[in-house]
Amino acid sequence: MRKFFFALSILMLSLFVYSCTEKDNPQYELSKVKIQLVYPEGYNTSEGVEVSLKNTSTGAVFTEKSSAEGAALFEVPKGIYEASASEQRVVDAEVYLFNGVNSNVNASAENVEAVINLDLSKGGSVVIKELYVGGCPKDDGSGYFARDQYVILYNNSSATLDISDFALAMVNPYNSQSTNNDYVDGELFYASQGWIPAGNGLWYFENNVKLESGKQIVIAICGAVDNTKTYSQSINYANSEYYCCYDIEDYNLTSYYPTPSELIPTEHYLKVYSYGLGKAWPLSNSSPAFYIVRPQGTTLKDFVDNPENENMYGSNQVRRKVPVEWVVDGIEVFAKGQSNNQKRLLPTIDAGYVEMTAKMGYTLYRNVDKEATEAIKENEGKLVYNYSLGVEGSTDPSGIDAEASIKNGARIIYKDTNNSTVDFHLRSKASLRN
Repeated sequence: MRKFFFALSILMLSLFVYSCTEKDNPQYELSKVKIQLVYPEGYNTSEGVEVSLKNTSTGAVFTEKSSAEGAALFEVPKGIYEASASEQRVVDAEVYLFNGVNSNVNASAENVEAVINLDLSKGGSVVIKELYVGGCPKDDGSGYFARDQYVILYNNSSATLDISDFALAMVNPYNSQSTNNDYVDGELFYASQGWIPAGNGLWYFENNVKLESGKQIVIAICGAVDNTKTYSQSINYANSEYYCCYDIEDYNLTSYYPTPSELIPTEHYLKVYSYGLGKAWPLSNSSPAFYIVRPQGTTLKDFVDNPENENMYGSNQVRRKVPVEWVVDGIEVFAKGQSNNQKRLLPTIDAGYVEMTAKMGYTLYRNVDKEATEAIKENEGKLVYNYSLGVEGSTDPSGIDAEASIKNGARIIYKDTNNSTVDFHLRSKASLRN
């Protein structure tokens, strides 16, 4: 009995010391934060929109729902926060997306008020289903192989779509953790100008390409061969249905661009309008900001050739100023474990980000829209659940195994909120290796 009371005394003393320490330490002082959602003119506020506050030092995330007046109330430890919010509305079969970020909420006072200005965009029909860029371990353990990147585009709509005028683009700075001189007073300077940078070059289809409802197109960005002959955990692109980026006149680094597999038809080669330095398209292996472009009112070539669309980053990196409304879909990738990641895509394109660990064979895979997919009558009995391929704490919250369900004959509707934090997860292996 005495041992029990002794242990109890020690426990109470420990709690007292801890509480005193917490109370006396400014780190644990709380701030009441009000985040007001500001909608574009003509749109009413919504109740129940999830608003997030992320502490930029600790990474701690707090979420609250907005009131009918569009305000979310928090009580959080004092510090600097990034606030974000996303909302989707469906009106007469049109999908409207509201996304916004405030990257500098200073919660150092007892009461703080800040706003998130929401930008409006429409939900797309063609989405980036998967982006595999990080490479895989070599079989002998000597390092990793990273010149086997690919992207999968997917038709999320119910109609066949012509994607012949689509192009692949990326923002530079190429890595999220690099110094980013595009930030002026804490904001991306091009946000107010209505464009997004396209670094180095733009890949485009030479021939007509139509994508049926619920179907996908695989594009090998580099290494369009059977890489598994050398690295067993890599990708086999020897498939007549695949496409590839291959334009040896502009990008002739053969370690990136070996002659594609003979099974890939030459009419499936994407060509490039190159305007940057180097012998290859330097898509980041750790943290790209990748997007799809569809020109409006002009051709891609005329756009690239027009000197008014040129923008220099530093003294030697040439970019093009892509109008924001041309962007079909985008994905912002942060290097996992880095504290200095910075966004490059605007909130109308991607209001969030997805974290990635490179060199492990992992891939970035889009989450399933559970409600929309289950609502398809023909999917009854075809959907496979208990999804288990998420990795490092990241997974598809729908619980639906998309690839297994597709093999079962199901049609998948993928999540598309223009917010990669919600739309994507880190998958333990590339879907092309299933």
